[in-house]
Amino acid sequence: MKKTAIKCLYLAAVFFVALFIISAVANQGNTEMTMEMGPATYPVIHMVVGGREVNSLHGYKGSMESSYQRDSITPLGQGRKVNIAVDKYGETIEGLSFEVRSIDGDRLVESTQLTEYQETEETIEAEFSIKDLIEEDTEYMLVLLLADGNGRTIYYYTRIIQTENYFADEKVDYVLDFHRRTFDKEAAKELTKYLESNSDGDNTTYSKVTIHSSFNQVTWGDLSVNKLTEPDITIKELASQTGALELNYLVSIADGKQTKLYRIKEFYWIRYTSDRIYLLDFERTMRQIFDEKADVYSNNKIDLGITRLEDIDLAESDGGNVVAFTDGNRLYCYNVTDNKLSLLFSFYDGNYDDERTIWEKHEIKILNVDEAGNVQFIVYGYMNRGKHEGEVGISVYHFSGLLNTIEELAYIPSAGSYEILKAELEQLSYINKSAIFFFMHEGSIYAVNLEDRTCEVMVSGLIEGSYKVSDSNRMVVWQTGGDQYASKKLILMNLNTKEKTEIAASEESEIAEEYIAPLGFMDEDLIYGLAKSSDVVQDNTGSILFPMYNIKIQNESGEVLKTYEQPGIYVVGSEIQGNQISLLRLEKDEETGAYTEISNDQIVNTKIETAGNNTVESVLTDKFEKIVQIVVKSNINMKTLKWLTPKEVLFEGGREIALEENETEAPRYFVYGKDGVEGIFTDEGNAVNLAYELSGIVVNERGDYIWIKGNRSLKNQIMAIKEAAITEEKNSLAICLDTILQYEGVMRNSEYLLNRGENILDIMKSNLEGVQVLDLTGCSLDAILYYINKDIPVLATLNDGSAVLIVGFNELNTVLMDPLTGTIYKKGMNDSKQMFEENGNRFITYIRGE
Repeated sequence: MKKTAIKCLYLAAVFFVALFIISAVANQGNTEMTMEMGPATYPVIHMVVGGREVNSLHGYKGSMESSYQRDSITPLGQGRKVNIAVDKYGETIEGLSFEVRSIDGDRLVESTQLTEYQETEETIEAEFSIKDLIEEDTEYMLVLLLADGNGRTIYYYTRIIQTENYFADEKVDYVLDFHRRTFDKEAAKELTKYLESNSDGDNTTYSKVTIHSSFNQVTWGDLSVNKLTEPDITIKELASQTGALELNYLVSIADGKQTKLYRIKEFYWIRYTSDRIYLLDFERTMRQIFDEKADVYSNNKIDLGITRLEDIDLAESDGGNVVAFTDGNRLYCYNVTDNKLSLLFSFYDGNYDDERTIWEKHEIKILNVDEAGNVQFIVYGYMNRGKHEGEVGISVYHFSGLLNTIEELAYIPSAGSYEILKAELEQLSYINKSAIFFFMHEGSIYAVNLEDRTCEVMVSGLIEGSYKVSDSNRMVVWQTGGDQYASKKLILMNLNTKEKTEIAASEESEIAEEYIAPLGFMDEDLIYGLAKSSDVVQDNTGSILFPMYNIKIQNESGEVLKTYEQPGIYVVGSEIQGNQISLLRLEKDEETGAYTEISNDQIVNTKIETAGNNTVESVLTDKFEKIVQIVVKSNINMKTLKWLTPKEVLFEGGREIALEENETEAPRYFVYGKDGVEGIFTDEGNAVNLAYELSGIVVNERGDYIWIKGNRSLKNQIMAIKEAAITEEKNSLAICLDTILQYEGVMRNSEYLLNRGENILDIMKSNLEGVQVLDLTGCSLDAILYYINKDIPVLATLNDGSAVLIVGFNELNTVLMDPLTGTIYKKGMNDSKQMFEENGNRFITYIRGE
């Protein structure tokens, strides 16, 4: 009996000890098995231009792909001088060196060890000169290498350019003067001549202020703003006339007993002339740094303050009892049932004096939330601190609501950039119930099994238009066959189940050959179109018209929900907004076979979307104008509210997954704007169109400029191109092609090449060495004048099969070489615009390799 009692007491003791340990783990994290994120340890290098620190460079753990490191450009000083200032942040520096490379990183121009620099306890200052091996007005990549006391070599990147004509100091002076004046309404009166205040500006919110906002809005309205930090200046782009600059700084605003902190980013796009500077674009964004322990709760609302509604990512469990949301690159989870608010992830540690933790070159995306309080999410981009400090990649995390811990499930490194990753993952990033993570990368869809950490490529070689992804990312469709305009089958895939469904074009003989193309998704229902092979037309430029006679909407079960078909009417594209599909249509003249544009038609989805249990809303206040709130499903009890900060689970070995190298045949074009990479395209015309709309730039994968907005002279003419006329042996298109080839030093008989079936693109690509040929069909005349300004002719084809060369322009006219008349003549700009638009804006040109 006594032994039995002792045994019972022993078991009871074991039970209570175990219970205590589990409880401790669940509420605080197991200190023996978990850790807090390590502090930032990398020094920061600042470039010094005109005696001012600009372009803060943050370090990378290893060598990166140079062509993607486009965050800043630094103009060299007189005699190709470079000045740098290193903030050591307590680290020991053993050595400094630098490399100068071509912009794509392939060619090493110079590699030099720095032996002379001035060092204090906190900083290092150095001045050095680049060797006389670089060309003026040509961009190179400067790679600074810092060896620290921990045996690490840390890499820093900035583009450099040697020029006397870019007026960098004047452009920086202008931006800083504009910035300072906004804090003084009297001094700011000078700014009214630069503003374009009109109805396009939203004067109800401080979260986004633009060149179109009112004077009062630009000068902070009635807010009493206190600057906490001086602006961090980044020269994003620099050309002879134009410049794009960005300022980042922190401010505070007193609100009763509270002081609220805000991140501010200002973007300036300016044009410099000898007379004055013009402000082409201005945007200031303001985002409150959320303080979860402040007085931000009222009934069932969480006040996020001044921020943009679209910047808040919110996801909830099926029952709505657990809601996760991002705010300012920090991730929170609120458990409604347990009344617990957890800060799941943040590089920012509350110390705004440390620029390393507040540098925002990363993003968080919530992938899944369940009723047990578990959250799956990814952190991608530059890793400010922690075990991946200085790397660029994708971390997949799991938060356990029971254990209150964070665990990294997989890490996918990248040698690219945050901007590229962001553009790709915004297209597709999804995790299914079987713990498989799907994402887009370099034109391929990858599937990573998070349990055994294996990786497979689901499909590769995707180009724009050949695939579509639903808004939820759960459904994906792509064409098979390799030819976007001759595909006979679609593969529809449910990523949650990995089930694939084939959708084939008709094989009926009376329809002849039939092709199929995806148009998009409405919710999870697929929209696709069918075209007869006899209707698909390729012109002599190589451009293809794909008129679809039949449009279908099909659910994932294979049921066709709606069919759209009208005699003589063809669809060539669609725009999907909310519950409405707008069809872009043509009408065919059966006698001539010609197509003409007609008005769009609409298909409306009558399905009503239900709102979630937890929502994000924008509300108007007296002092702060529009603010953002999260509305949760029940009232928040402040007396019992608990704030938790989970720790990260330690594990043996690595969770790194290396992707297979994926060689994509289609060239990619990157559109950069005020928010980084605005789009990735395989169609150069689409890239130029977006950049034109956004006042951005287009570069290829080598980092070569394809197109730049705004950097154009008032007039230019390619004087080396002389008059030429058609003959019995040569038509106008052959004359234009011969003229281009001869201008580039190549002698060919284009008439012969055309007669044997080659098109314009084929002839130019096979005969022009060291250039990249561009099909800019659909771009505006104003956009293609960029190439004339660079002394590159543009070939334009007309509906009757003839062609002209654009060889010059001024403010009022274009200068054309017309082989039909054998003359070079001026044509009014408006008349030229109308003529080219009526002929489909079919332009072919090229860029020379750097």
